[in-house]
Amino acid sequence: MKTTHQDAVTLKIHPPIAVIEDALSFRVAQFNLINDRLGAMNFVARFGITLNEWRVIGLTHSGDRPTHSDVRRQLIMDKGQMSRIVRSLSERGFLQTQEAESDKRALRLELSTEGRILHDHILAEASRRNEAVASCFTAEECREFLRLLGKLTDHAIVRAAEEGVEP
Repeated sequence: MKTTHQDAVTLKIHPPIAVIEDALSFRVAQFNLINDRLGAMNFVARFGITLNEWRVIGLTHSGDRPTHSDVRRQLIMDKGQMSRIVRSLSERGFLQTQEAESDKRALRLELSTEGRILHDHILAEASRRNEAVASCFTAEECREFLRLLGKLTDHAIVRAAEEGVEP
């Protein structure tokens, strides 16, 4: 039987919260902020690219000529910020845009040769950095953590939809 959000509140699945630091949401946010700050400093210093620019490059590479909107939704980013990043990456020669065949209002994203080279360099660095982040786990613990994180993320997306919030 699937547990609903309301059932979870009644069942008390989460350990008691005596202080904010006990809350899962706080701990996930804290980890994310620390990790983002470490990554941001490294990527700007080594590659001249922001973390969000890297994420757009990475998602553009992993998609099949994704649209501006596809990538924006995956990043849960507002339209203005996404447009500024796409414009910056295009002006610097890492990204090319093209009108979508099916909808002339939509922009398809594609990495240039320079963008693919940059992607490969940053992906190698991201792999090294993720090894360092996960070094406190065993390989099995890391797989389990990623599985649970995926489950938690999927649940948050469903909850957001139920509450009328666009993730």
